[in-house]
Amino acid sequence: MPVPRPSRRVPAIFAAVAAVAALTATPTIALGAEGGVVVNEIVYDDVVPGTTDAIELYNSSASAVDVSGWSVMDDKREERGTIPAGTTIEPGAHLVLQKDAAPLGFPFGLGKGDEVVLRDAADQQVDAYAYAATAPLADWSRCADGGEWSHATRITLGAANDCSVPVTPGSLLINEIDSGPADWIELINPGTESLDLSGFEVRDNSDDHRWFFGAGATIAAGERLVVEASTVGVDTAGAPQEFQAAIGIGGSDSIRVFDPVGTLLDEHAWAGHPAVDGDEAVASYARCPDASGAFALARATPGAPNSCVLPAIAVNEVESNGDATDWVEVVNIGAEPVDLSGWTLMDSDPLGHAADVTPVDAGTVLAPGAYFVFDGGAHFDFGLGGADVATIRNADGLTVAEHGWADHAAVTWARCPDGIGEFADAEIASKGAANCGGAPTEPGGPGEPAVGVWPGSPDVTTLDEQAMFLEDSSGLDTQQTPDGTFLWAVDNGTGMFWKLAANADGSVAFAKGWEQGKRARFQHDADSPAAAGPDTEGITVDGAGRVYLGSERDNSDKGVNRNVVLAVDAEAPGPDVVASQEWDLTASLPQVAANTGIEAVEWVSDVSLAGLLVDANTGAPYDPADYPGHGDGLFFVAVEDNGFVYAYALGTNGSIEQIAEIDPGLGGVMALDYDTVLDEFWAVCDDGCEGRSARIALTGAAPSIVHLARPAGMPNLNNEGFATAPASLTPDAADAADAADAADAAAPVARASADETATARPVWWFADGEQPGALRLGTLPGATTPGAPGEPGTPGVAAPGETTAAGAKGSLASTGVDDRLMALAPFAVLAVVVGGLLMMRRARNSASS
Repeated sequence: MPVPRPSRRVPAIFAAVAAVAALTATPTIALGAEGGVVVNEIVYDDVVPGTTDAIELYNSSASAVDVSGWSVMDDKREERGTIPAGTTIEPGAHLVLQKDAAPLGFPFGLGKGDEVVLRDAADQQVDAYAYAATAPLADWSRCADGGEWSHATRITLGAANDCSVPVTPGSLLINEIDSGPADWIELINPGTESLDLSGFEVRDNSDDHRWFFGAGATIAAGERLVVEASTVGVDTAGAPQEFQAAIGIGGSDSIRVFDPVGTLLDEHAWAGHPAVDGDEAVASYARCPDASGAFALARATPGAPNSCVLPAIAVNEVESNGDATDWVEVVNIGAEPVDLSGWTLMDSDPLGHAADVTPVDAGTVLAPGAYFVFDGGAHFDFGLGGADVATIRNADGLTVAEHGWADHAAVTWARCPDGIGEFADAEIASKGAANCGGAPTEPGGPGEPAVGVWPGSPDVTTLDEQAMFLEDSSGLDTQQTPDGTFLWAVDNGTGMFWKLAANADGSVAFAKGWEQGKRARFQHDADSPAAAGPDTEGITVDGAGRVYLGSERDNSDKGVNRNVVLAVDAEAPGPDVVASQEWDLTASLPQVAANTGIEAVEWVSDVSLAGLLVDANTGAPYDPADYPGHGDGLFFVAVEDNGFVYAYALGTNGSIEQIAEIDPGLGGVMALDYDTVLDEFWAVCDDGCEGRSARIALTGAAPSIVHLARPAGMPNLNNEGFATAPASLTPDAADAADAADAADAAAPVARASADETATARPVWWFADGEQPGALRLGTLPGATTPGAPGEPGTPGVAAPGETTAAGAKGSLASTGVDDRLMALAPFAVLAVVVGGLLMMRRARNSASS
């Protein structure tokens, strides 16, 4: 319904409330029942001209409350506004705090979707409310004061809140049109009062074709009124006239409605008679839902609720008990693309969770046979229950698809075949991909790749049993330097990043001076220390040691896509480090929900890519000379929504050129790593697809891809970071030979175990939402490449398209390698020779045993 324009006195209200410590008001709820001070009204984002971000407190108790030293914070809980000493709120009174006001103020800004937290003088939380960016006036209020949260009808800082629904005068809209064979229109009154239709006029696409309602015609509030061919009104002279005598509705035509003074109230135009299943006689154009929706092809329902023909979208898979977030996957089972712009997901409590829904981004189109995932946190901020319903609605609020279930699935509820089959508990989750797959160590369903066992140790160790990082752990990358090997880590909630020294056994410790980390900032936040900063999902280091971050949005505006790669000077003193350069990739990537964009970034040397990566711009293998000024490597980013990996040449002049895209065949990609021992990519999914990985070998043609399950000892975590140890942490052949000698007298099984242990190298995972327990350590073979005939992933045997460390393609020039390490090349050759001797020795021992 229309929202009244705000009073022009709002700025004066702000000025008045800022000058007082407490305002008395007539209590609007019973006082003393559950006494206390609560957050009562929130004004955010400066939507109404002249307003400022504000927080109103309300004392619902029967006694005055001393709030000296109490404070308010936003969702970051970093800055706070503290209430001065001597401040008391009387029973039923309000206290208003404004951004940057003194003495009653706070230093932070309230975003479109944010949280207000109230703490007492002992720093104990008293009240909090996390709100969504859905309030028309950017004002959330408890109504009545101290009651339930709702959208405010007007801003009432310092006074009783108002969430009343205003009375809407009667009005008139076109609701349905039948252009043949029986011409008729249906009108509707969406107001809350009856409307006198005397003198209201209908025209088609010609201003000479005019028909008027006669005196005394009315339409009640909410009523549908059908004007048929034989309905009698009057002509321009006031003489009786049937509707069809003045208005002949054609196959390509329009209908317009005017009030008695000639104001156009509503219109709709179309080209061609509508047809449902080829039958024009039962079809119409109608608003769905009635009165408020857009016009769409519909089944003819004169005088009854409209019934629009729905697109061929089906709920396909449901995760209602996710470790990190719940999600619902839909699939397009039709033959035409479907525009998902503005679509929403709701559970069985549409009223209670109406504020917790985020519509799908504009421009999101689902191709036939494609999948789209409504993700918790991105599209809805509530949990799906054990007995619940997932309802998919289009931009007009019309239910398009729906599925209910009685209990949580052990894995997920999934259709097999996709889109049309019965729901059953899936063997593995397949978020964003085809269902019906097998267990992780078995072949998948039709058209799906096999999923091999993890080629390293099944055991995984937690490195941060005492919290080392924040709660939004995300990206990892390794860097090999003459001074040692380092692991870089980044947090997506704050933009904090850390440098850690890595040891051969996989243990890590903060590098000197990095215990507190440093915080990355957008260039536009250089002078705004309170700004939330980038949502840094990935981190990588280039061959010269420069650090880059991948961000999917600005945490100050979480509802908007902003897929950016930022270059930061890690040697800057900090604690804040402003990006020295930024490349905004948003326009060149698929338009997805703001929280499903760039999840990882990885720099790879041109030496490792030339001739092997297929350049989509030329159709030939990648030639670095085709992209002057891009440096000596490409940046790869992974998009969570579709699970694709995109390669970019980023110019020092700010240029952006997309080189290639790779589909790893996963439901999503949350982490990327270029393995400098194997010279292959790792693309890693999170708990949404059971923590599976894709190992990608570039071939100069289609890449070779092997899917692997997570280690058996790894919980199904929301891993968003992954990094493999470089050659500097890989045991050399001499060490392996010594370990083998020590096991000569042992049984063959023990000997094999010693061989594997001697050549194991570290790998790390970084889990979002785990604190402590974010950083996990596992292993991969160091001198051998996983794979086995018919069963990719078996340790010790190469799979198609794979290379061993001895045959690596320019690994010394891969991610994070300093040029000075080229001096170590003779030692690398020696290691290969010794490794060959070791293999001959083992073969001799095996033959003699």
